[in-house]
Amino acid sequence: MKTHSFMASGPSGGDSPALGWIVLNGLDAADTAWIETQSGFDDAVKAIVTKSPTRSDRAHFDAAIVVTLVRMDDATGDQPRGLSIVLEAHRVVTICFGTAAIIGDALDREAGRAAATSVSRVLSLLVAALLNQLQPELSQLSDRIDDLEDAAMKVDDALIDDQVVLAGRQILALRRYLAPMYYELSYLGLNPDELPGTAEPRYLRRAAESLERLTGALDTSHHRVQLILNQLSNRDTSRLEKSMHKLTLVATVFMPMGFLTGLLGINVAGVPGTHDPFAFWVVCGVLIAVAISAILVIRWRKWM
Repeated sequence: MKTHSFMASGPSGGDSPALGWIVLNGLDAADTAWIETQSGFDDAVKAIVTKSPTRSDRAHFDAAIVVTLVRMDDATGDQPRGLSIVLEAHRVVTICFGTAAIIGDALDREAGRAAATSVSRVLSLLVAALLNQLQPELSQLSDRIDDLEDAAMKVDDALIDDQVVLAGRQILALRRYLAPMYYELSYLGLNPDELPGTAEPRYLRRAAESLERLTGALDTSHHRVQLILNQLSNRDTSRLEKSMHKLTLVATVFMPMGFLTGLLGINVAGVPGTHDPFAFWVVCGVLIAVAISAILVIRWRKWM
């Protein structure tokens, strides 16, 4: 558990109760016991924050708002990571599941500052901490897409298809993580009266703008991935069409020959040349002539 107290900013600038920020690890038994025995949460709030979150959501209670943020992480086998944020009038409690180090570092940075704050400010700090942690991943993802675009133009490798699909999955996972966060912050920024304590919606609006830019960048990356996939699909389709064209040309050459050999191979009386020792060579000559004629017709029609 990590705790810190701020001097809450009040509309009159006078003395206001201190605002506490508590960071808990939802996977730690001691922190979970504190939630059950000392937090003072309602049973409904406890039921939400003591479980690992499975989806992003927002729940309103009499004295608190619970905001849940979740990310499904492909690198750890689709295990959910996220946090639940309990917003009260004079306290913000953050329960982390796989994100304790990130949020704890954000609290440590703010602990040395004397600037006044509010629930809105703390919530925006939490979002900023999460976004700062994502920046390297987003930069690497953009670089990967650049490399895949170049490789799709130059290299004919089936492994590129798998890499593009993995990049698309990563983009969708990030967007499923950031989009609900953006919606929740936008809602609270437009409805500051629903926030407990002092309302400073400008902080939430700024954080929402940052999230909007990132989700827009992810949408652009997703479109780029779709273009790469379309290019690879067109390449495969073109290759298949060329292969089918070659097979059609081969069939055009050998189909008349196959018809003639099948016709002469029937086991009935009256087939001409049955007892002629030169009939075999005559048939071979006819077949060669038919093949040459078919090739000349194909070249004349510019089918090859």
